[in-house]
Amino acid sequence: MYESFDIELDRLVAIKLIHPGLTESSEAAARFKQEARTAAGFTHPNVVTIYDFGVAEDRRAYLIMELLHGSTLRQELNRIHRFPLMRAQEILSGVCAAVDTAHRRRLLHRDLKPENIFLANAERAETAKILDFGVVKSLMRLGEDGDGSQTEPGRLVGTLRYMSPEELRGEKPAEIWDLWALAVVAYEMLTGAYPFAGRTSAEVRNAILDGKWRPFHTHLVEASSGWQHFFERALALDTALRPQSALQLLYDFKQSIP
Repeated sequence: MYESFDIELDRLVAIKLIHPGLTESSEAAARFKQEARTAAGFTHPNVVTIYDFGVAEDRRAYLIMELLHGSTLRQELNRIHRFPLMRAQEILSGVCAAVDTAHRRRLLHRDLKPENIFLANAERAETAKILDFGVVKSLMRLGEDGDGSQTEPGRLVGTLRYMSPEELRGEKPAEIWDLWALAVVAYEMLTGAYPFAGRTSAEVRNAILDGKWRPFHTHLVEASSGWQHFFERALALDTALRPQSALQLLYDFKQSIP
């Protein structure tokens, strides 16, 4: 990520260079442009704004975005370990609002995680903004192209620790993928720990597929039963038990607060 100055619009911007391997062919470059165009067309107070995008002659792709000051949720978790309840709720509220709006537009992020949530500081206020909507996918287009769980043969789109059981099984993309990731992020904010234990990727994958997450009270002995019940639903293997929208997940989260 680079800081630059837009001389045409007289403002500071951030430039993100995309890994060359993602645009190494003309087809891949075209796919990047299509997805970047979709991302740039989606604006929300809790999503980083994309001003422009392109692919240079050497096939180096780039995004020009609003310049933010602050830190990622991951950096803040590393600094303070876990968040006070009210701050966690404020962050989750902003992120859920953005995800709900995206889902209403039939857009799926597919890689929600603390690294992709930025806590922007401005005038003593903190605003959570989702980054990397460059991997956003249209649910309508995905449905037409098959299961859509991979952008390249053998390559999953998201990050293992935040993938739902349905995504790991290669099922058809759906909003529940993002909702699962949001529940995992909420768990981390409150406990400072990841819900699914495993020393290797295979062990983590199996824990997710088996629904073996660590009970909430193992991290916070004083936690109310409401929080445990919230995560029992949000991380349930039975999708019918989970919240069916980002706003429902946020409502359930708030209701679990003692």
